[in-house]
Amino acid sequence: MTRFVVAMWASLLLAVFAGAGAHSAIAAGPRGPEIEITVILASRSDAGGSIDPLLRDLPQLGRDAPFDRYNVYKVLERKALPLEPGKPAASSLPNGRVLQVTLVEPPAEAAARRYHVRAEIGEPGKTAFLKLLEVTASGNEPFFVGGQSYSGGTLLLELVVRP
Repeated sequence: MTRFVVAMWASLLLAVFAGAGAHSAIAAGPRGPEIEITVILASRSDAGGSIDPLLRDLPQLGRDAPFDRYNVYKVLERKALPLEPGKPAASSLPNGRVLQVTLVEPPAEAAARRYHVRAEIGEPGKTAFLKLLEVTASGNEPFFVGGQSYSGGTLLLELVVRP
């Protein structure tokens, strides 16, 4: 009889914890779009070029303007932040500035997968460095913001809206 009671309690606890997990997954609902931010340090070296293996899927590096000014690319950071219409997603940059990306409006049709986003780079306590950049970007296609000096090179920000 005791084994039966222990087994019953174990089954009940398992059901409660499994139900709690299912409830939280249901409460979370489907995820919305995210902005993936890759912070890249681009520089020039007379000793030869190198591209961080994390950037191998960007054939324009070192080839197309303005990327042809550099021959060394190193990923400093990569993160993803949720995008909600009208709410800025903020990320600190290595140079002390702050990138804010705002989803101006979601795609009119889910099949369109084109996102109207606004990007701004500011420095705490000062006026914005990059006042405002508005882009209509396709999902999973990178666009770039860059030109800030940092650590002997230039920061390039690869931004990708992930549906």
